[in-house]
Amino acid sequence: MKKTKVVLLIALIVLVIAIIMHTRLRELLFYKYENLQSSNLLNEPIQVEQKAHVHFFKSGFAVSGTNTKFYTYDGKEMSLPFKPEDIALVGNSPVINQSTSQHVLINNRFVYDTTHTPFKLAYTIEEGSEGFAIRELGDMLLVILKTQDNLLKPVLIEKGDIYTINLEGMDHSHYLDASYDPVTKGFSVLTLATDTPYPSTRVFNFINGNSPQGMLSLNDSMFYKIYRTQKNVVLVGIHQLICYNIDGSIKWSINAPNCYIHQYVHLGNDLLLYFPKASFNRANTVYVHSNGEKELLELPYGLTDMQPYKDQQLIALNKNGDLVVIGKSGNTVRTYTLDVHPVKVYWSSFAPDRFYVLSRDNMLHIYALNKADSRKDGKT
Repeated sequence: MKKTKVVLLIALIVLVIAIIMHTRLRELLFYKYENLQSSNLLNEPIQVEQKAHVHFFKSGFAVSGTNTKFYTYDGKEMSLPFKPEDIALVGNSPVINQSTSQHVLINNRFVYDTTHTPFKLAYTIEEGSEGFAIRELGDMLLVILKTQDNLLKPVLIEKGDIYTINLEGMDHSHYLDASYDPVTKGFSVLTLATDTPYPSTRVFNFINGNSPQGMLSLNDSMFYKIYRTQKNVVLVGIHQLICYNIDGSIKWSINAPNCYIHQYVHLGNDLLLYFPKASFNRANTVYVHSNGEKELLELPYGLTDMQPYKDQQLIALNKNGDLVVIGKSGNTVRTYTLDVHPVKVYWSSFAPDRFYVLSRDNMLHIYALNKADSRKDGKT
């Protein structure tokens, strides 16, 4: 009997060693730890203002501060991408307040389509309001207006049209957040109820433009962020994460302190929520599948600047200042050690072989990946 136990113990130890060696061998063969140094730079770093923002569009990128400068993806400055009549409208020093993959909000008043060069004016906000935010909703654009009463009012614009569409049934509700599902082309708007004696959340669901799909009223509950999947909405509060079906029934919920502090990444039709100051069952990440089902993951702690990357992966800065590529299952695929002290990283599908790194001294560094930076299986 003792011999049998000894044999089983030895077999278990051998199995564990084999698994460790197999994992380490995969790292050596497939996961590369590269140094991104100044020799990888395409051009000299770009000096930017403190708290400047970087915006990507189809033919280049822009750096906005007190004014905005435009560059090619390689970092060469380019002229303003506007027609003369548009320059007369936005001025010689336009300021980009916010951007999406296809639009920019300029001077808090003008929305331009950036899929064309020169940019094409899509919408002008009327006097008495200013632009607060813009969101892509498939064939529609959601424009959040800030009124003279400092209230947020969402309106829809059908792309190619100059007229706005008001969202039906949202009286006595103040806009907080919105989310879009590209599969069903439905979207949901999170609001604060203004006709109740206590703080309450309302969720308005729409489909096919502004056609109402239903309303969810959560009395005596407050949530601040919303994420929509095909048939579900995920709401994030200060200490609670909850998923509702579109019909209003609860699918699942998680209670965790400080869960309001989070980062999110859309991976295809799925959603990843990373909580740097919360944990649940030793996990710090909730992976929400397109059908609303959740999966708990443990990603490295201390990640910042998370965003989508190639092949449904994500990139982020880790606590050591390295640039890491992480797979959808939470595994670290690649680590890049930088020769600067990064505070922010950008990546765009318009320039997939570039990393844009903002350093502590307010310099924007553009790194170009070469063949040596590719995995042996041909993927980055």
